[in-house]
Amino acid sequence: MMGVNPECTRTQFETNLEETVVNSSNLVLVCDPGKGVCKKKKADVMQKRRLAANARERRRMNSLNVAFDRLRQVVPSVGNDRKLSKYETLQLAQNYICALVELMEK
Repeated sequence: MMGVNPECTRTQFETNLEETVVNSSNLVLVCDPGKGVCKKKKADVMQKRRLAANARERRRMNSLNVAFDRLRQVVPSVGNDRKLSKYETLQLAQNYICALVELMEK
């Protein structure tokens, strides 16, 4: 099933990062510009893989957000009128750690 396909020319690779063509047999032609090859895959298999990848990404982002929430709880902040951004949380955590190190060195 793998190999160079005349339908996937170098100009297609240069203009499109990924070219997909769906035909009547529910197969999808996926051209990979990095390797210069095209693969035929079933559309339902690709959809299941995409859904699984999306679910993994949602879990990863949820885990990251939980970690930031925990960090916000332990880092002292000036006011509690709004939730700190991720960047602000990291900056405060960095400053707090530096202050604790200075305190330990005294």
